[in-house]
Amino acid sequence: MSTSENPPFQEDPDSNSFGRLSSRYEPGTVEPRQLVALETFSQSHPGSPSAPSFSMVIPPPNITGRLHMGHALNLTLQDVVARFRRMEGDDVLWIPGTDHAGIATQNVVERQLSKEGISLEKIGREDFIKKVWEWKSSIQGGILDQIRRLGASLSWDHERFTMDPGFSKAVTKVFVKLHDEGFLYRGERMIHWCPRCLTALSDVEVTHVEQTGTMYEFRYVDSSDKSQFLVVATTRPETIPGDMAIAVSPEDPRYLSWIGRTVVTPFGGRIIPVISDPSVDRDFGTGVLKITPSHAMVDWEIAQRHGLGNFEVIDAHGRMNPSSGKLSGLTREEARERVVSDLEGRDLLVSKNPYPGTIGVCYRCQTVVEPRLSLQWFVKMDRLAESAIEVVKDRKIRFYPDGWKNTYFDWLVNIRDWCISRQIFWGHPIPAWHCSACHHVTVREDVPSKCEKCQSPDILKDPDVLDTWFSSALWPFVTMGWPEKTADLERFYPTSLLVTGFDILFFWVARMVMMGLHLTGKIPFKDVYIHALVRDQFGQKMTKSRGNVVDPLEIMEKYGTDAFRMTLVQMASPGRDIRLSTDRVEGFRNFVSKLWNAFRFVDRSAQGELLPKELYPEEVSGIANQWILIELSRSVREMREAISSYRFDEVANTLYHFTWHQFCDWYIEASKPSLDLPDNDPLRIETRRTLLYTASVLLKMAHPIMPFVTSEIWSLFFPDELPIGAQRFPEFKSEKSPAETNSAGFSRVMTLVGEIRQIRSHLKISPAQEIPGVFVINDKNGAILGENMGLVSRLAKVRPLVSVSPEDVPPGIRASVSEGFVSLDIAGLVDVKMEEVRLKKEVEKVRQKKTSIAQRLASREYLDKAPPEVIEKDERAKQEAEDEELAIISALEQVRILVTRDLGGSGNG
Repeated sequence: MSTSENPPFQEDPDSNSFGRLSSRYEPGTVEPRQLVALETFSQSHPGSPSAPSFSMVIPPPNITGRLHMGHALNLTLQDVVARFRRMEGDDVLWIPGTDHAGIATQNVVERQLSKEGISLEKIGREDFIKKVWEWKSSIQGGILDQIRRLGASLSWDHERFTMDPGFSKAVTKVFVKLHDEGFLYRGERMIHWCPRCLTALSDVEVTHVEQTGTMYEFRYVDSSDKSQFLVVATTRPETIPGDMAIAVSPEDPRYLSWIGRTVVTPFGGRIIPVISDPSVDRDFGTGVLKITPSHAMVDWEIAQRHGLGNFEVIDAHGRMNPSSGKLSGLTREEARERVVSDLEGRDLLVSKNPYPGTIGVCYRCQTVVEPRLSLQWFVKMDRLAESAIEVVKDRKIRFYPDGWKNTYFDWLVNIRDWCISRQIFWGHPIPAWHCSACHHVTVREDVPSKCEKCQSPDILKDPDVLDTWFSSALWPFVTMGWPEKTADLERFYPTSLLVTGFDILFFWVARMVMMGLHLTGKIPFKDVYIHALVRDQFGQKMTKSRGNVVDPLEIMEKYGTDAFRMTLVQMASPGRDIRLSTDRVEGFRNFVSKLWNAFRFVDRSAQGELLPKELYPEEVSGIANQWILIELSRSVREMREAISSYRFDEVANTLYHFTWHQFCDWYIEASKPSLDLPDNDPLRIETRRTLLYTASVLLKMAHPIMPFVTSEIWSLFFPDELPIGAQRFPEFKSEKSPAETNSAGFSRVMTLVGEIRQIRSHLKISPAQEIPGVFVINDKNGAILGENMGLVSRLAKVRPLVSVSPEDVPPGIRASVSEGFVSLDIAGLVDVKMEEVRLKKEVEKVRQKKTSIAQRLASREYLDKAPPEVIEKDERAKQEAEDEELAIISALEQVRILVTRDLGGSGNG
């Protein structure tokens, strides 16, 4: 029987009104007080200069609004590690801060102004930037307060903002350095353009969304022979006016005779050549590709190889420009309809069919992006990427889970130059000046008074700003004072760990590695833990449009911060999205209450007892005391191993299992007989010491995850000790204890009690109802079990057990272990004839459930489509049904024996 089925120990709500703990844990009262105490401690207890250093930087939240569930998860996981490392004695630096978030913040402020009837064009650059700084001042404090409310123990004296003066100076220096070294250039290239934000985007700022569009096929007539034509397939008819050529594969026999001829564009009537290029996929569409260099990345590359030139027909706002002829002024969508209608009317439309594909949208405003030829600033990425690949291959940087390194490699191997200029107002200005006389561009850190080439004073500041991720890529070392050689850089860089979501693996992580290596000569961090997304209970992404966004602060207010943190940590399983439900959080609120009530019991039972510094299993004689100390040590080891490998879910599960099942459900109940002994009884004294010691270690184990309730209890129980955050995290006693044998004996007691409780459950006998019984020891290995039958009686609610020989056992239902069994006399408690009928139905019911799950798991379609966590849940349910079936069958067989002997009576069951 699983110990999770044990009835939890119950406390009289008013039984401990005289104690140190109130009858109920009230997070709304405790957390504000402990928040001050915890923050005071973290700021006033820096690590020793001789201690090992441990450092992290917070992924800086954007100054765009409130924190969301992803922030809460990220901060909680980091805080677990930070608190653990402090308890290990490390000198911990965990740097907080916020990101200016160029496009995102500009969009937010622009929307705010539009509500007041103020447009971006009307207000102008200078006044708009003032408005953004005002927004930053109003929002940043709230963001940082939310982080504090979560209990994050950051190094607040190191707080940074990506546009504070020191950071901005460092960004300028990096731009100039990369330019002078030849890593940064300005050129006309095809880029992704957002018609809504009116700015260039880098490749990773384009989100690819699955969408079923339409594939059109049109006739392109030979310019010399109107009876001949090529059929071209395209999803973008609106770009036909910008066609510069038609391309076919040089290996496609269908079109070899067309190479070198010319055709007429079906809309616009321009004559364009037919060329051959090996990049054309002969199996896509008709195998004929229209080349529109100004509006398609691949087309531009082909045009470059063939010297075709460009012809732009869509403007910066996503509307057709005058070069598009009759389409001028239309949106892209309107132009598409106009072209299709026109060509269909002239019998040039061959077909149109649904086409599943993807479209690129702006990662911020979700507008469909437009490939566009534009003069922009770029960073050459190939050499930078090579170094970033090597340090991960050499395991100088390690990913957790390890599989994420393959995704990292895929992007870096196929990397393109990074477009870093943005056509917006808010961001780091590009330190470049353009000469109106000779058109030379001067790049330097300070403001020049004249052109460095022709000496003309007629120079203009570059109007663009830098991509947000350019400055974010410098975050790990600029936050520590780079480019100055600071003490922080010397001691804490490279950082020890980065915790972040997979969605910014390319945006941020890879770029930090590249910039860190190039600018400091060192990796920016040693370990990278990638966590998944927080979704709703149905697996849906949380979005405002779905109405399923959950505010972390509301959850904390309702259920308590410790319960919320415990939920996030327990659900942080590697590679799996978190499905957050309030039921889960409520369950962990019960767990916090369980811990609180356990300490109310400790308070009542061990008041006045001095806290032992150490207590080993071989130093105690009581079987339950030996067992709990061994299980405590084992749990400490498991937690340490899990934290070291960033298996946060295992950290939480180990804590939960030890607290709820081993300490509360078993040990506290098992300790009560000893605690009822006279004050001077050695076993009572020993049990009080063991109870208090185990409870103190449990608090230390729980503190990194649940800082509020643990700090409150510690301060009340051990006011003369150092704060719990300054305590050392428990150590694992690795030596094998001589008490292991007795501990195993207690495990047999637990098993036997579990068997009796299972019988109660199946026969519907109340947990409070005492059952008469006798016990039989099968062999000499049952000596410990026999010595502890009093404990079995108390825990299983069986009348004081009497030992008998096997031949003298009266009829009854047996609860067995290998060393012996207990025979339970259920006469008068259960009508065994009716019970036989009921158990038969229960067996059939469980079998039907098991069969249903098995059929589902046997379906290949189900296994292919169902999420992994759903399949795992079904597999667990199937195993549980099989175990339940065996248990009911066992009870049924014993009931049948009693029916045969007619010993059950009519009962009152």
